Amino acid sequence: MSLSESIHRIETWLATHAPRILTESLNDGAAERELSGLEAAVGKPLPEDYKALYRWRNGLDEDADNFGSLFYGLSFIPLARVAAAFQSRAQDSELCPPVYAQASVKADNVLNPYWLQLSFDGSHTWLCVDLDPAPAGSYGQVIFVDEVNESVFQVAESVAALLAQFADDLEQGRYTLEPDALEDGEEYLSPEESIDVNIWYVAERWQGVLPPAAYN
Repeated sequence: MSLSESIHRIETWLATHAPRILTESLNDGAAERELSGLEAAVGKPLPEDYKALYRWRNGLDEDADNFGSLFYGLSFIPLARVAAAFQSRAQDSELCPPVYAQASVKADNVLNPYWLQLSFDGSHTWLCVDLDPAPAGSYGQVIFVDEVNESVFQVAESVAALLAQFADDLEQGRYTLEPDALEDGEEYLSPEESIDVNIWYVAERWQGVLPPAAYN
């Protein structure tokens, strides 16, 4: 399935079930100068599917009346914040190796600047696009970083794969609108427990991605 098909499916679902996320929460697409500026700053090519995602929408608008959420109920980070985080981490020489890492992910620094931030839970977990994978991984894979539990693993082989899985999960009823947010008139996507990456240690989808000791 092409990335454009996945985006169409996502837009169709949002238009029906969470229109405020589609029309109020998501920013317009990023300008080419923003993408080329980030690519120049990083010094590595941005994956084509990553650029296509941001051409569609440049993250979520934190100032919108309806902030919303997207992949796995996390925020979707605008390019300006991605660039700022890269610059900050690139200047930090301290290495913080994760305790647990899947074989596809380098295990030398949980603050690797070449893990471009994609989504955030507002506290301590991230989805990142990995421009510095381990030999067993793939350039542009999407990884989950849990800073508190010092654990890192792959959630999708690419941005395109992430979007295809997100479209599938939406259509198969694995997301609902968070009830407490709805009471306040807000539309906020909440994943069911079986796929919730923030509780990876009990969620069915993420069992076995890390060594058994990580789940104890």
